[in-house]
Amino acid sequence: MARADAPPANPSWLKRLGLFYVCAILIALAGASILFYQISKATPTDPSAIEIKVARFSEQTTYKTRPPKSLEQALRVQLPHRIDQMLSTPGGFYWYEFDFTAQPENRLEALYIPRFAMNAEVYLNGQRIAFFGPMTGDFAERNWNRPQIVNLGPNLLQSGQNTVAIQVRAFPDYLAGLSTVWLGSDENLREAYRARYEVQVTSVYLSTAFVLGAGIVLTILIGMGKSRSGLLMLLASTCFLWGVRNLAFLTTVPPFEHGTWIQITQGGLLLFASLMVLLILLYCQVPRKRLEWKIWWIYSLSFPVLLIINENWALRLVAYYGVLGLCMYTWNVYLLVLYGNSKQSLAPHAFGFGLLCFMALSVSDLLFLAGILPFDGYFLNQYMGIAMFLAMSYFLIDRYSNLLKESDRFNETLQMRLMEREAELAEQYQRLQKIDEDKVKMAERQRLMADMHDGLGAHLVAAIHHLQSSNFNRRNTLNLLESGLRDLQLTIDSLEPIEQDLTTLLGAFRYRIADSMRSAGIRLHWAIDDDIPAIPYLDARNCLHVLRIVQEIFTNILKHAQASEVSLVVSRGPKYVGVQIQDNGVGFEVDAQHPGRGLNNLNQRAASLGGSIDMSTATGRGTRYLLKLPLNFQT
Repeated sequence: MARADAPPANPSWLKRLGLFYVCAILIALAGASILFYQISKATPTDPSAIEIKVARFSEQTTYKTRPPKSLEQALRVQLPHRIDQMLSTPGGFYWYEFDFTAQPENRLEALYIPRFAMNAEVYLNGQRIAFFGPMTGDFAERNWNRPQIVNLGPNLLQSGQNTVAIQVRAFPDYLAGLSTVWLGSDENLREAYRARYEVQVTSVYLSTAFVLGAGIVLTILIGMGKSRSGLLMLLASTCFLWGVRNLAFLTTVPPFEHGTWIQITQGGLLLFASLMVLLILLYCQVPRKRLEWKIWWIYSLSFPVLLIINENWALRLVAYYGVLGLCMYTWNVYLLVLYGNSKQSLAPHAFGFGLLCFMALSVSDLLFLAGILPFDGYFLNQYMGIAMFLAMSYFLIDRYSNLLKESDRFNETLQMRLMEREAELAEQYQRLQKIDEDKVKMAERQRLMADMHDGLGAHLVAAIHHLQSSNFNRRNTLNLLESGLRDLQLTIDSLEPIEQDLTTLLGAFRYRIADSMRSAGIRLHWAIDDDIPAIPYLDARNCLHVLRIVQEIFTNILKHAQASEVSLVVSRGPKYVGVQIQDNGVGFEVDAQHPGRGLNNLNQRAASLGGSIDMSTATGRGTRYLLKLPLNFQT
């Protein structure tokens, strides 16, 4: 509870609290210094620039397309000039006119208007040279918070006396008037214009972006189920309402007519103030029977009714309810300080300090709305978005740091269990890993046994039978043993760690076959493209298939082709890698119905790799083989 008795003063707590307020005040002073430095740059610095402080003033009931003649004898007013009285005005069209003398050495190239409300037209010597927003109809272009700069047309500017007239369109019960006007060089006035634009517009965009970003993050956390805290939901709502409130500063062309738009934006501001008070009452755990809750209910239920009754009351309601809101905020700061001291937590103090800064700037804005501060001044509480963001960040950090401490304690209790479980899992993993290794070794052993049985074993058995036969031929026996040796070499090459590299695999084969090709007097041409990719399925078993296909082809060339040259070309296709082997031998005629056992073996091995092998030959024209290996194939 907010009024809970505070614990005895703790020197460590007092030291932390003092350090916090010192840092908070320094940050606030730094922010104020930056703001007022930027404001100082919004005043033209050229000594030759002319500041218009007096103008002739006339009220018109209808829109005029030219300055009325009555302006010549109209009443003179001091600029900045406020049309509305405490936000009370019937609306209409108001003319300001002033004269100035142009000399070539003065460089009067532009006209700079820091503020006018709401829409306006600028005339030079009776000719319109600029307009800002529609001058008729229910829709308004909201230029009241945007400075404007107008280039004076060289064809209209006269040497000697010139006259500038500004027609301002005012809306009922809304801010209306004209600030001082500056004449001078385009370079100097544009520099002041940019500085004021950054203060009044760009900084508001940044402030709004900070707060909306915080609201989006909170909404994501709530939507993901990370937190269902009602305080966080209220905090996210206040962030979005602040964005709605700042639409009054940022939007120049609203989607609704003027009265409806004022109801939306100013209603958003009043609702923002209501939710801020609600957030603090809940955060400080104020009992529901206390007077603060009754005042909050009256405040929250009354302003929507008044807004609906008359749309033109919106801005005046903000002024009146703003005074009431400041009173509630003052008490809320007191509640936050009490609550922070009772909990010895800095988060409520950060919340209260941010609210105190917001109140100070809001007082300035209320004085501006009341006409006490000059019309070319600044609305200041729009810059509180960054301070609010920092305060909310501190609030969230403090809240989640406490959760993290609880989580750390919980993690400590789980750590021993996790260590025990990890030890059990590690032991199980080692057992499973050993079982997998044994399975892999067994599978590889069985494959090698099968390969050696079908390859080397078959050749050795054939050689033994040949030696035991009555018609023994030494040359045939030697050929069988050499075939067995080559098959053994292929099996060994297939076990090399080539990392799915077809180029490396074929390179090993080239090394094995080179001597046989030289002995036969055959020149070997070897060409491999540089962009041959890795083939994922080239394990030991499939490597052996590739090597046996290539060896079978080269064996046929050595035995039957009578070739003098053989070329091997590896190239990449769109979906496959091609291995082309071509000789210039005698060739042969292929029986399409009975292609032969050797070619069938080649086709079967290629099919086991997901590929194919094409052969083209004819008597006297050599033979060409093309092995196509797919880039991706699940074996």
